Amino acid sequence: MKRRALAAIALALPLIAAAQIQLGGLDRSTEAKKQHVELLTDSLQVAANKPQDIELRFRVEPGFHINSHKPKDELLIPTELKLDAGALHIADEQYPPGSHFRLQVGSGEDLDVYQGEFRVALRVEAPKGDSILSGSLRYQACDNAACFPARTLPVKIAITAK
Repeated sequence: MKRRALAAIALALPLIAAAQIQLGGLDRSTEAKKQHVELLTDSLQVAANKPQDIELRFRVEPGFHINSHKPKDELLIPTELKLDAGALHIADEQYPPGSHFRLQVGSGEDLDVYQGEFRVALRVEAPKGDSILSGSLRYQACDNAACFPARTLPVKIAITAK
């Protein structure tokens, strides 16, 4: 009896895998729900009451890219960081340049994207003590075949100024 059950399972697994590959949508719906970008910076220490440069580090999941802050096409959704400075003063915000990426589908369109780790530089001044820098990163993640709906990643960073 156990042998028959094991044989049935062994025969069913390739059929299930083939159905998932053919339907494709099963994996796509799961992928669409993922963030594909993570915030790597969760806390920073700075000198109190002095303007200084800090970097917020983000990582795009392997196999994915997001449009840069200034994509080549105005119809593409740019990556944008929106911050609530709270007690901090933010004097400047600088995005890194994107890297060249050529789509492998369609006409092979050239894009300006972030892949892997990227950093957004800020010039900040913080009062002495603890502060929270919060906000969001809005972006659109894509793989080689499709782009997913735009997402908003919460950003929350503890700042200690001494």
